[in-house]
Amino acid sequence: MNALVNNSTKTMSSREIADLCSARHNDVIATIERLFEKGLLRESRKTLREYISPNGGRPTMVYDLTKNDSLKVVSGYNDETRSSLIDRWAELEEQVAGELISLPNFSDPVEAARAWANEVEAKRLACKERDFAIETKAHISDKKTATAMATASVKSKEAEKLKEQLGESKNYASVKAVESKVGGKYNWRELKKWCVANGKKIKDIADANYGTVKIYHKDAWNAVYGIKLPDLFST
Repeated sequence: MNALVNNSTKTMSSREIADLCSARHNDVIATIERLFEKGLLRESRKTLREYISPNGGRPTMVYDLTKNDSLKVVSGYNDETRSSLIDRWAELEEQVAGELISLPNFSDPVEAARAWANEVEAKRLACKERDFAIETKAHISDKKTATAMATASVKSKEAEKLKEQLGESKNYASVKAVESKVGGKYNWRELKKWCVANGKKIKDIADANYGTVKIYHKDAWNAVYGIKLPDLFST
């Protein structure tokens, strides 16, 4: 699941609330509008906005609610449902803003594309330097050869790191990236449960549509769903 988070106040969309509660989105919208009419939702904007799912489909109109207002919306739900929403808010609140500062601004398509292009170009140049070193090894010292190879290795790791920041690397991937690649639906709760039980770190990355999303370790994907990230994102 992915929440929508802006730079100042964290919010959750009515679409995600519906998903977390296994409820119809129309029913959640009806509850929100009823509470707005009663003046009980005081922290959130009363305006709808258009939301397009990463998996495609028709646009949906959603509300963005603060934590307090979202908890009011689910106050009549059962304990398990309210607990799921509270757990999701806890995940959002644990995110460290500083971790996102060094990432490209994925809300700016131009900047994100430039960052990706720079990494691809750096990797291409590193590979070119490596090939040159191999072809001319008779004319250079072993030390220079080692340096060129090390540079290629570093650039390759940097490119893989950026892929991880996009949620589609050989080591970590987001639910959205895997669903986009192979189709189907995958429950993030099962991935989280496996990671917690097996001591694998769950990471946060920036996302243009949702603010942040979770990415899960390759071992979790393999153990829970039989999906091998190194094969899925081999290129």
